[in-house]
Amino acid sequence: MTINGLETAEGLDCIRTIEELARVLKKHSDLRNILPITTAKVPIVKSYHWRSGLEVDICLYNTLALHNTRLLFAYSAIDPRVKYLCYTMKVFAKICDIGDASRGSLSSYAYTLMVLYFLQQRKSPVIPVLQEIYKGEKKPEIFVDGWNFYIDDFDFKKHVISIRRKSLLVTFKKQWTSKYIVIEDPFDLNRNLAAGLSRKMTNFILKAFINGRRVFGIPVKGFPKDYPSNMEYFFDPDVLTEGELAPNDRCCRICGKIGHFMKDCLLR
Repeated sequence: MTINGLETAEGLDCIRTIEELARVLKKHSDLRNILPITTAKVPIVKSYHWRSGLEVDICLYNTLALHNTRLLFAYSAIDPRVKYLCYTMKVFAKICDIGDASRGSLSSYAYTLMVLYFLQQRKSPVIPVLQEIYKGEKKPEIFVDGWNFYIDDFDFKKHVISIRRKSLLVTFKKQWTSKYIVIEDPFDLNRNLAAGLSRKMTNFILKAFINGRRVFGIPVKGFPKDYPSNMEYFFDPDVLTEGELAPNDRCCRICGKIGHFMKDCLLR
């Protein structure tokens, strides 16, 4: 969101503006769960539009988001599988409760970059080497292969997930050696999108990847009868996480977000 007459956010009190915006949105009858998050690098207002079922995030002057959107559109135009794989990964992360950076996990954008990076690092790259695009495999096969890549091949301690280069980028060069997972923002090279992860959340995410590979990669001989469809089995949170809940020991007990104490929670 931008303000008429202001080309940039310089001199603007973004936190105060976001809080005022939240107060205005609370008067809108179609919006629910309105929550201003002012502790994030880019303050936002989160809300839920109940008629459409869409979750809405509003921020101020986040021009990087426009570049991110164009980047993802370009990759999707290279190969249609990119869009489906990124969307499936986002659904998987949401179901496993590991797709909300404000609660100490990773953002959907971070998971999208993980998918893109894997597609670049394949022996037969899908993106962005246009001359070597491989058309043989189907989307489900590549999806499982992505988990194989991050579970068996990629060294999270030594390497950075960076989609701006084909060669491996070591964490030491970025001075991010103390982090569990490192995902470089291609438009802000000093930003690690996984900086907020704890050891517990990192282990939970990697365990979800292992479970995902097992569920999607091993043929099911007989689906349980209590599932109306096979698809509901594959995307059942209890199946993908084995009934385990995502770590929340760093979250505020009122709003469920990280970055503040209960006494400072705006919902208190």
